[in-house]
Amino acid sequence: MTKEVKKAWESELIGKIRSMMDHLYPNIEKELREVYIHENEHAMKIIKRKVDFRLGFHAWFLLKHEFPSGASAMEMANSFPMDYFNKKEKKMIKNFLDYKESLFEILKISEDKKDYTIKDLSDKKVYFVKTIDLPAGFKEKDFVQAIIVKNIGGNYFFYGTLMSFDIWDKREFVKEILDELKIESKMRKEREKEKIEWEIQK
Repeated sequence: MTKEVKKAWESELIGKIRSMMDHLYPNIEKELREVYIHENEHAMKIIKRKVDFRLGFHAWFLLKHEFPSGASAMEMANSFPMDYFNKKEKKMIKNFLDYKESLFEILKISEDKKDYTIKDLSDKKVYFVKTIDLPAGFKEKDFVQAIIVKNIGGNYFFYGTLMSFDIWDKREFVKEILDELKIESKMRKEREKEKIEWEIQK
């Protein structure tokens, strides 16, 4: 029961940020869907359900796509100067900005398939992740590329699309994926240093 409430609250916050972006850039989501599909062809091959496409698109739209301001939607929400977001929402926005994307090994899956213990292959840290509507099919020892975010209660959840891999050359594969993610993370940190300028018409 508690999980459903938390999911609804986070979904509301995401909806609020999307509304802000639609106000700033009318119909922007519709325009960017094709860009997302083109930039994420590998993910398109594994997405089977509409809900998974929506989650993947929103994660990319909010966390990764760089808007004309030079910032992502979540970075713009974090810097928004007016009282559009309350303290709790701002804390969760910061949690989203602190997302961890990496290649993980699934160490353990709970009997009800809801809780995952995963190890980050970049630094060997272990995370406990709670899920609600994760598609079946993942198993222990699988490698998954995923984004994890900490919620207000301190629990981690998967955000966006999870990609699992069949691996022939484990060492080379892990190095290649982690190198790609390292470059993306470096670009993200560089962007964080830049100040977002707002001009609010009163």
